[in-house]
Amino acid sequence: MPSQLIRILSLVTVLLVLPVSRAWAATVESNSVSGDVLLLDNLGRVVVVPTNEVPSGLGPPSDMNLNRQIPEPTPGSIMSDEVLQRTREGEAGFQLFPAVPPVLMPYLASQDEFGNTVTRPGVLIPFAPSEPLVQGGKYWLSERGFRYSLEQTFTCVTMTDVKGSNMLNTLEFYTFDLKSKWAIFGAPDAGTAGWISSQIDAKIGFNPDAEKQSPKSNLGTVTEPAGIWSGVNGVRVPELAWQQSLRDGEIVVVAGMVNQGNYIDQNAYAQSGRNQFFNSALIDSMVLPLASYNFGLNLQWQPLPEWYAMLGGNVGHAPAGFSPWTDFNENDWSLVGEIGYAPKDFLGLGPGIYRIQPFLARVTGLAQTSYTVTIPGTTNSTDVTVNSTTNSRVQAGLCFDFQQQLGSKSPFGWFGRFGFGGSEVSAGAAAQVGTGFVMQGPFKHLLFQRTSNDILGVGFVWSQPSATTESVYHQNEYILETKYALQLTPTIKIQPDMQVIWDPAHNPNGRATVFQLQLAMSW
Repeated sequence: MPSQLIRILSLVTVLLVLPVSRAWAATVESNSVSGDVLLLDNLGRVVVVPTNEVPSGLGPPSDMNLNRQIPEPTPGSIMSDEVLQRTREGEAGFQLFPAVPPVLMPYLASQDEFGNTVTRPGVLIPFAPSEPLVQGGKYWLSERGFRYSLEQTFTCVTMTDVKGSNMLNTLEFYTFDLKSKWAIFGAPDAGTAGWISSQIDAKIGFNPDAEKQSPKSNLGTVTEPAGIWSGVNGVRVPELAWQQSLRDGEIVVVAGMVNQGNYIDQNAYAQSGRNQFFNSALIDSMVLPLASYNFGLNLQWQPLPEWYAMLGGNVGHAPAGFSPWTDFNENDWSLVGEIGYAPKDFLGLGPGIYRIQPFLARVTGLAQTSYTVTIPGTTNSTDVTVNSTTNSRVQAGLCFDFQQQLGSKSPFGWFGRFGFGGSEVSAGAAAQVGTGFVMQGPFKHLLFQRTSNDILGVGFVWSQPSATTESVYHQNEYILETKYALQLTPTIKIQPDMQVIWDPAHNPNGRATVFQLQLAMSW
């Protein structure tokens, strides 16, 4: 691994885990309140911790009502009854910038709001000096209606068998992902609330050619082995929208510039390249056209605790990093639905969620025409390829997204995404399977006795490319990924990842290997 990234990771880790003085720790701890703090583990399950057992400085301040302490939900999961009860107990009359999230149905609550507690349980090192400031800031902002999730990562990617001699085998980059919900008003008596939803992303490549190259381009794969990679070096805004709940949280409407991937195709075991698997096909289906950066609408309805439905639509063709009216036209649009069944106990195995996702889309694409031209005055000929813009016809597709805990108290979980669609409108794969298993706390009784929130995962991906102007050397691409995440401190993870790729679609080489090491910080 390049020495410069080792130095960066070492410096950041040392600074964040330096011991704090006993006097400071005692002062901060004395400001906490009595009672229980609710935390979530990596599988989205509630962990109840007495406040006197919470690491110093990370508990709620003394002037804060404990019912306002809400853990950050796990997207793709059902919010627990304990957390939902706190949002309901915090209800009051009409309020501006309410301190408690709006009342929502169980599944919608995990997709549409953020809590105010970033701390995770089961850590190796219980405290880092920066964490009281991070957690204290979240509590202070939440009291003013602003709740958010901020993820930062430093990642090094090393690859074998890249396509060309001018392509890098090693890429290093930093990412920043800020998702926020700013509650503007709450009116529980009328069963409604309104808030502003936003997302700001950024990426900085440490390599000179990082903006032009990526693991996907260098390996010629259908999927992106580093799923959080962006071709845009700098800041971009995937979402800025108004969100409104109706009928006591049974209905939610999101309108504006909408990132559909924040709501549709979420999976508690595989939905984040900063916390779970790194490969893009294990973050979102690459068949579903989940638009962002464009004008859109997302309608959500959960009439029953175990059933919900969503419909998301976007119009336009703005690329990442540009405003939604860039290249705006009615010929580019997508419409994606999702119907979910979310039982608390499926056949005695514990909670599971089963989703069906039909879609329709139309995209202004790039057509490629090849023909042979005879050079005048000679018998020689040459092949000519011409690219032209064309409007594809409307095409459809169907996807499935499943997750299931494997036992009521089991540390194991299974997930699977399966889909196929029109090759001209699919997001990158005309057909794809992504499936795997995760295990919570694999080394709890073997190596790190204090850890219970580390997670080990194994995933498999099969893909067929959608319509493309690139040369296709292999029609069927296979990837095996192994990922481990160690919860180093309440807000910091160290995550090694290994992927083996067979028959990359756009690479004549038959096999490649990708190793990644990531330092992830949640604020």
